[in-house]
Amino acid sequence: MRKRLKLISSRLVSEETGQALILILCFVLLGSLTILPTLAHMSTALKTGVVYENKTNELFTADAGIENGIWRIKYDSMGPNYDVYDYNTVWSYQTDPVNNRQAAVTIQNVWIPTNATLSSLGITPAQAKTMVDSEKLVVTGTSGAVPGLPYHIKIDFTPATGDNLTVKSIGIWLPLGFTYTTQSSTLEAGGPFTDYYPDSVAVSTVPGGQAVVWSYNPTYPLFTSFPNFVSENGTMTTDITFTYTPPADNPQQMPAAIAWITTDAVANVPISWDTDTRIYKITSATGATEIESYSSKSQMRKLGDAIAGDYVAIGNSLMTGPNPELRSTLLSSSSTDVSELASPIPSDGDVIAAYLYWSGFRLATDLFSDTGSNFNSLGRDSYSLNQTRVPTADGDTNGTWNTAPCWDDVDETSENDTDFMIGTTDGGGYKLFTFSPFTIPAGSPIADLTVYVRAKDNSSGTNNIRPYIKVNGNRYYGSSINPGTNYGTNSYSFTTNPDTDAAWTVADINGTGANPLQQFGVYSSDLNPDIDVSMVYAEVNISCWSIYSSDHFQGQGSSNTTTPIRTLTLKNSINLNSYASGTTALYWEQDESGTLESSDTLYYALSSDGGATWSSNIEAFHDDNPTSTHYYIVPDGYMTSTFKMRFYFNFNDSAEYVTLDNIKVLSMPPDTSITFKINDQQVYLDASGDPQAGAQSLTASYSAILVAPSVGTTIPGYFFACYQDVSKLVKKYPVTPGEPHHTGNYDYTVGDVYANTGQYVSYAGWSLIIIYGSPMTAGHYLYLRDIHDIFASCPQYGDLDFDHDGTGGGDITGFVFPEPIKDKYGVVIDNVSARLTCFVCEGDSYTGDYLKITGQQSLNHRNLYDDPTNPEYNVWNSQSRDMSVQGVDVDTFVVYWTSTNNIFTPGDTRVTLDMYTGQDVWNLIYIIMSIRSETVTGGTENYVISGSP
Repeated sequence: MRKRLKLISSRLVSEETGQALILILCFVLLGSLTILPTLAHMSTALKTGVVYENKTNELFTADAGIENGIWRIKYDSMGPNYDVYDYNTVWSYQTDPVNNRQAAVTIQNVWIPTNATLSSLGITPAQAKTMVDSEKLVVTGTSGAVPGLPYHIKIDFTPATGDNLTVKSIGIWLPLGFTYTTQSSTLEAGGPFTDYYPDSVAVSTVPGGQAVVWSYNPTYPLFTSFPNFVSENGTMTTDITFTYTPPADNPQQMPAAIAWITTDAVANVPISWDTDTRIYKITSATGATEIESYSSKSQMRKLGDAIAGDYVAIGNSLMTGPNPELRSTLLSSSSTDVSELASPIPSDGDVIAAYLYWSGFRLATDLFSDTGSNFNSLGRDSYSLNQTRVPTADGDTNGTWNTAPCWDDVDETSENDTDFMIGTTDGGGYKLFTFSPFTIPAGSPIADLTVYVRAKDNSSGTNNIRPYIKVNGNRYYGSSINPGTNYGTNSYSFTTNPDTDAAWTVADINGTGANPLQQFGVYSSDLNPDIDVSMVYAEVNISCWSIYSSDHFQGQGSSNTTTPIRTLTLKNSINLNSYASGTTALYWEQDESGTLESSDTLYYALSSDGGATWSSNIEAFHDDNPTSTHYYIVPDGYMTSTFKMRFYFNFNDSAEYVTLDNIKVLSMPPDTSITFKINDQQVYLDASGDPQAGAQSLTASYSAILVAPSVGTTIPGYFFACYQDVSKLVKKYPVTPGEPHHTGNYDYTVGDVYANTGQYVSYAGWSLIIIYGSPMTAGHYLYLRDIHDIFASCPQYGDLDFDHDGTGGGDITGFVFPEPIKDKYGVVIDNVSARLTCFVCEGDSYTGDYLKITGQQSLNHRNLYDDPTNPEYNVWNSQSRDMSVQGVDVDTFVVYWTSTNNIFTPGDTRVTLDMYTGQDVWNLIYIIMSIRSETVTGGTENYVISGSP
């Protein structure tokens, strides 16, 4: 090709005749005429280009400031002075240089409710935070599974005493592009009730979208009258729905809407709004260019103890042995390395918090053991503590009673029918007497006050007479008696003080209390024929026990069903001042005999002042309780040098009795001091709570104990669990200068936990929860329930009542379950709805224990298990992944979104767990749940550029 070009060129030159020269000279002339204007034009263009380039750089820098603001909003990097509840302050900062320029950025919270503001209600940001954090009135919104189909406004109200919630208005803000479907709300039509129908519905265009307000004026309806109202477990809930139209250009999009309510007659909560979605105004200025943008942020509110981030949970056993059900070797320490987990903390993660738990079994130490000489145990038949009083003067009188004075005609405790008074008024009446005050010793258990009446009719006929008493200025009578023509003695026992319907106190019986006994006598509504009364007296019965043998006690019932109570009282006080609170327990073994009815009950009570006053009665068993061991942790208020305890029972038949044996007061201190190492470096917290490295122990900040059941141990023992917030230690150690992130991916060792081996319930172990945050995991919210409120021991063949409400299983609350993570078309892109980790101790290989989870709205349930290590019906088998020593369970379970049979429903505020067991006995230390709820910033809702080029 090059050769051909050369040949063509040679031919053209060889044929040149000089004509081109003339043309060239003409072009040179024309060029000389235009070059100066052209150069001048080029200079102007260069200057204008610089202006446009500068403006473009300003625009790019200002836009970068908007993006920086969105990033700060997403990751809560607004600075230390930012207040999410402050809707007036503008927060300002300068960006780092971009294109050699800085952007001046401002961020401001945007208040959405259109018919009320915090300032108009006189609410400060601090008060707003308190309102939201109290969770008294919670408003949430969910967009449903299908775009446009019902949007749900859910309102949860937990009333205090005296609250009577009435509603002023309910509102919803829909973002730009979404429109409300007129009259589609359940507030506006349908249903049998009209109380909640609004007086007005205002639909208006507002900055960034559309607002709908349902208002009530002048009468505010009761919250209880609203549609779909439910009251459950102390919380009232209503679910309001409506439909909407999504943007035409994105029909699958779902709104990040904001709902609110204004109220009346609710203390401290005049307004509440959905804090799951927030709107922010962002401005970014560089030179003469300013951009104004509005951005939304959707995330789950931090209710209760929710913590932004995600978690890892590790642990290990500290006790082992060849027999997994009877551990015989206590280890000095054990370790687990987070970096070796299947899913360690991400490399860009940073430790937010860390909580350390340890637990074990220990044998108790006797502080007191029962012997006959330690108890007041007088026999009931001797009545040595009972007291009797006869009339000493006439008291209140109604009707005619012959002959005055009457008191000396009836002041006997044995029969003397020659001396009597006569009641003659056909319409009846009463005769009361004063008496010498009773002198019952302080602390005596009072069985009853019995009034005896001996009477007869003067002639045959039907009439009545009743025992009668005056208490605190009021009069009360007993059961009616129809006397015959021969004298007979009858009685009525006032087993409680009729003025209070509570047990008699010694002070009230002695006439010195707040509701004193003042007089006793007789009452009649019919004295025709006349009635002769020859004897009236009152007796106070003191209940007591009898010693059955030298080392245990038997309380026997009575064939007299009106006086069945016996009492056993500790004679000499035990000094509990020197023992730590929460570590002392009452313990005894009992055996019941006879046919026990619902009224047959054993109680016990405590005194901190040597018996002058007593606690309310605590039920030890009721009718059909089998032979068993019982225990009770002594409350702090009774840890005194004058502590006393007493038992008393109510059996109605002499063939029924209870035997108490091995009555003890036990000392049960937990092991609150351990060693804690991070990467083999021992660390601890000093007296000020600051992190230190050195050979000193780490001490628990909180501990709890449970007395071990009789199953699995032959002598009294107890379980303990301890807690310490080790966040400062895990954030600091190991010290690595210049590290970009302190992830927590280290080796952790716990040692020197003291526990006892050799019992079937013996165990020792520990667990560490590390909460971390990173840009990849900032969208998880965690809910932790631990030994502060759910430490419990599961009995055999039971469902663990870990929330202590009296029924098996328990609820995890304090959250609002979000929508699943979806793409812009509404497709779920993260199938994990939640993770759940339990720290369970002393689980063995016995089958029959499983974990069932049930959804609040769906009521769907599922048994959870992670892999063959923890099978479905033997989840607490002391075998967990990542543990070098088996003996405790730190098991994590995953709950997925599914196309059918979902457990969770958006808007759930509760999840129910049932923790069943068969033969095995084990303890629950903590439950932590992680809900996947990505923090989503909505980009820019509006984007306005100001300034001229």
